[in-house]
Amino acid sequence: MRIFAISDIHACYRTFEALLQKIDLNKEDELYLLGDYIDRGPSSKEVIELILKLQKENYNVHCLLGNHEVMMLHALRYPHSPEAQSWQHWNGGDSTLKSFGVTFVSDIDEKYIRFMLSLSYYLEKDHFLFVHAGLNFKLADPLGDKESMLWSFDDRPKVNKKWLGDRIIVHGHRIHTRSRIRQNISELDTFPVLGIDNGCVYPKREYNKLCAVELNNMELYFQKNIEIH
Repeated sequence: MRIFAISDIHACYRTFEALLQKIDLNKEDELYLLGDYIDRGPSSKEVIELILKLQKENYNVHCLLGNHEVMMLHALRYPHSPEAQSWQHWNGGDSTLKSFGVTFVSDIDEKYIRFMLSLSYYLEKDHFLFVHAGLNFKLADPLGDKESMLWSFDDRPKVNKKWLGDRIIVHGHRIHTRSRIRQNISELDTFPVLGIDNGCVYPKREYNKLCAVELNNMELYFQKNIEIH
C-alpha cells in the first residue's frame, strides 16, 4: 500500500486531477490532503467535488483543515467582520465565491460547508503525523495548539524529539522550492519535518507546481499548474 500526501491545491482542479493521474492513484493507496483546497485558483467547487467523488467511490482519501477553509467558515459566521473582508478581497475568497456561483458565503450549498466542518486538524498514519502548517513545540503537548496547526510559519522549529518519537511531520502552508523539498527529505534523520507545498498558485519559475510525495519511499511527483486563469 502506498501512502501519498498533497497540500495546498488552492482551487487548481485541473492540476490536481492531472497529478492524481500522474501518481496513478488506486483504491489500495492512502491519500492525505493537507488543507487549503479553496481560494486563489479558479475552481474551488470542482476541487471539493472531486475529493467527495473519490471518497464516495471508496478511495482512501483523508482530509485536513487548512487556514483558508477556516477563513471561509469565519466569513460564513461573521460576514461583516474585517476578517471576512480580508478573506474575500485579499486571500482569494472572491474567486471561491465565483467558483460556487454565489455572491455571499451563506449561499454556498450546505454539503460543501459540511465537508469543511468535518475536516481534521491533524491525522496520523504509521510514523507520519500530518498537519496543515506546523506544531507549537513550546507546549508540552503540541497538539493542543490548533492555531499553530493552521498558521505556523516557523520554518525550522526546535522539534521535541522525545515527544515526537519516530514520527515525521508532513505539512504544507509554507511554500518551498523543489530543491528545498528534496533537501528536507535528505535531512529527515536529523530534522523530521517535511514541507511539501511547491506553491502551485505562484507563477514563479521555482514554484507553480503541485507536489505529491509517496511516503514509503519518499518519491516526489510534481505537476505544473495547468489552470486557465
